[in-house]
Amino acid sequence: MKNDLKNIKDLFVLDNREATLEGIKKIKEAIIYTSGQIKQLHDGVVEEKNIPTMCTAIINNFFWLVDTLDKSKESQLTKDLDYLYKHCLFSIIRVRDFNDYDFIPGCVKVLEDITESWDRVSLAADKAEAFG
Repeated sequence: MKNDLKNIKDLFVLDNREATLEGIKKIKEAIIYTSGQIKQLHDGVVEEKNIPTMCTAIINNFFWLVDTLDKSKESQLTKDLDYLYKHCLFSIIRVRDFNDYDFIPGCVKVLEDITESWDRVSLAADKAEAFG
């Protein structure tokens, strides 16, 4: 996956609904794409020789997702997302380094739940009166 949002935090402007929704959309797309890659790993679709490369791509996606978090705010939400993304990152490292797929179903569930939550945030942001 090519991440085209190096400065995603710049999209989140308090009074700009379109930019906020676009930022959320990009994060959701990254999560859905990464989840699909993980499912391919788990389902055995990826050839054995390509597993390390796929794992590296997934790991890079998780680093990107962690980088989207504004850690300067030290909010509980930021801490929780950081923990969940890193839990999933750990799951992929286990696959890459030890051929251990035990944590993958939990990782996929976490990503599905996060995606569902972003859907609710998008809906709320779209309807928010604060945007004018």
